[in-house]
Amino acid sequence: MSLRLRTSLLFAFTLAGLACLPPAASAQSPAEHEAEAQRLFERAQAYVRNVTEGDYTYDYIQFYWKRAQANIDRIRRVYPATAVGRQVASDALQLGPFPFAYFRERVLPRLETKSLAAFDAVNCAIFLFNLDLARYSASREAALTSILEVLSRQQRWSEALIFPVFAEEESLKLRTIFRIAAHFGQDDLVDELLQNAPVEELPALLRLRAEGLVYLGKPRKEIAAFLDDHASPELFTAIIDAMVESEIRIHRAALLRLDVAAGGIQRTHYSLLNVNEVRDDVTAVAREFFPAGHPAATAALARYRAGLGDKPAPAGAPAAHVAYVEFLVDSERFDEAAAYLPATNLAGPARQAVELALIEFYARADRLAASDALLAPYTTAGGDLSNLARLAQFRGRIESLKTPFTVLAPTFASLPIDDPRLLAVAIMDWSLSPNRSIRGSSPWDPVVTKFLPGFDNLPLPESEEVMEASATSLPF
Repeated sequence: MSLRLRTSLLFAFTLAGLACLPPAASAQSPAEHEAEAQRLFERAQAYVRNVTEGDYTYDYIQFYWKRAQANIDRIRRVYPATAVGRQVASDALQLGPFPFAYFRERVLPRLETKSLAAFDAVNCAIFLFNLDLARYSASREAALTSILEVLSRQQRWSEALIFPVFAEEESLKLRTIFRIAAHFGQDDLVDELLQNAPVEELPALLRLRAEGLVYLGKPRKEIAAFLDDHASPELFTAIIDAMVESEIRIHRAALLRLDVAAGGIQRTHYSLLNVNEVRDDVTAVAREFFPAGHPAATAALARYRAGLGDKPAPAGAPAAHVAYVEFLVDSERFDEAAAYLPATNLAGPARQAVELALIEFYARADRLAASDALLAPYTTAGGDLSNLARLAQFRGRIESLKTPFTVLAPTFASLPIDDPRLLAVAIMDWSLSPNRSIRGSSPWDPVVTKFLPGFDNLPLPESEEVMEASATSLPF
């Protein structure tokens, strides 16, 4: 086909398309102006009145509410002389319950915030994290750690590295990102972070690096070479702690008859690789590192023995008691697990640690009645411990191997955790769970509605640019 013929056909198609368009406003009669302005206004009203919060996703609401604003803007621009146009100009009308200016300047920017918060799990967690900007709380630290971990696990390293935190949280931020990089074999990033880290952070980072070598199942000659370059008691204990964790998880997998041949052992917060090729005699390693003994190594060995089924001394560290009751529950020795706390007379923080652990382990084993019985005193008391106990039960449920936990639209909004930061932790833990499952609509919109409902008494947005972007529809 010649260029001239192609050009002629294109021109003909263009004319045909233009012929299908509605007549320009200047070619309409006054009556048509009135009718079109009325139609635009009624459509805008229908969008705002019928597409409402709670019934639809924020993304869906935002699409139609921005179309409503576009209709009002068109009335102002094209049909100002009509009866509706004059009423719009004088603010005699409003969109649903909102005055025009309030809708454009405040409602739409807040809707933008809600839509972004409900976009995915990470956005929702960040939204919850930012609801309270108090400079420190244990739940804030937990939420920050969880968000940084998920960003890092998703290979969104640049987002994690620039995530805004207070000055006193920079150390936590660095260590969290480095931990994920070290535990999941991101060697280039590990080297870069080590080169640029403040000197005072190096001992902690090297400890995390040592743990990562164990979890990755690196040849023990490689670990020995690493220790030759960076030998210290802290690194020795880091190696022992990681070996203890690894051996306990391998023993648990055998106890539960789990197949670990292919992908190793996948945990929510880390993975163990090469578990069939690389095993450790933890007692011998501790003796080699500390011939004269060491308190941290002694505590690690006590946890190791408890995790393999040796009952710890009543005065033992809480970690050993927790490891032992986990062994009992995994072994389905539920009567012994139930009798353990009364028999040992644990009190204070040690008892609390074991109770919270049992709430989680029972839920993981589908013994929800036993979990609920331990949970009840915490929920009655309320406060921070109540939220921690509920989070523990949720963690157990998402790790259940017998009854996979399926997330539905109202799941997270209905969790009885009223601290938004701990709810963010729950969401992030679920997003990392190896056996996570989701069905149906997005669960993030109900969470946003629960913690930031309605559009009353809203402040102006931070800038004119934010307001303009929130109120402007993209061309279609």
